[in-house]
Amino acid sequence: MTRQQLHDWLVATAGLVPEPAVNSVSRTYFYKTVEWHPARSSRVLRVLFGADGQPNRIQLCASSDNNNAVLIAGPFTVQGLGARVAQEVERVRERLGACSGG
Repeated sequence: MTRQQLHDWLVATAGLVPEPAVNSVSRTYFYKTVEWHPARSSRVLRVLFGADGQPNRIQLCASSDNNNAVLIAGPFTVQGLGARVAQEVERVRERLGACSGG
């Protein structure tokens, strides 16, 4: 899956919101809105690009913490990512619900 194909799938099919800034190293995707504040973070995943500019690894942000980075190595497929992305979204939704008291 190319960088553009992955981006298109994450936005159109998975319903994630990309961070506005585009750089050559990585791009972060969020649940519903871009929220970086630690207590309200809506980060779902971060796509890390290789030297060729194509997706190399994906960091699962909801599963990662300060001591543990959960990484998925490429190559990436829709079948392989679907369940992982859904799990991360659910983790973010649960955490945000707990933070808001609902």
